[in-house]
Amino acid sequence: MDLDRAAGRLRAGGRRVTAQRRAVLRALTELGCAADAEEIHGRARRMHPRIGLVTVYRTLEAFTAEGLAQSVFLGDGRTRYEATEQGRHHHHLVCLHCGRIATTDECTVQPLEGTILRRGFEVTAHRLELFGYCARCRTRR
Repeated sequence: MDLDRAAGRLRAGGRRVTAQRRAVLRALTELGCAADAEEIHGRARRMHPRIGLVTVYRTLEAFTAEGLAQSVFLGDGRTRYEATEQGRHHHHLVCLHCGRIATTDECTVQPLEGTILRRGFEVTAHRLELFGYCARCRTRR
């Protein structure tokens, strides 16, 4: 994610671009896919040592409201977050044994969107999480 573009979107949404928000945005971008608030907090503290966990949660809420981040639920009771990039998305493959998360850019949902649109429904976003066993855990079973 382009940090300057993200800062511009925050400003356009009437939000200030503080050092704490920059640290959270950078941490979110560096961590990549499906990081929880505690992981983001730990990374953001490297850049802004006094940032609190509550600030991270509030910042993630603001980023989600502005479309800079999305929440991800992978069935383990934890809310995770990831940066969003306009026009790009991925799906998650979650191992039920070890909890490992892999991603795939292949999208089988997009071909359905034409059919759905013909029925009068406009798809604006979708998410797909596949649950199963990774190669390592599958061989151990």
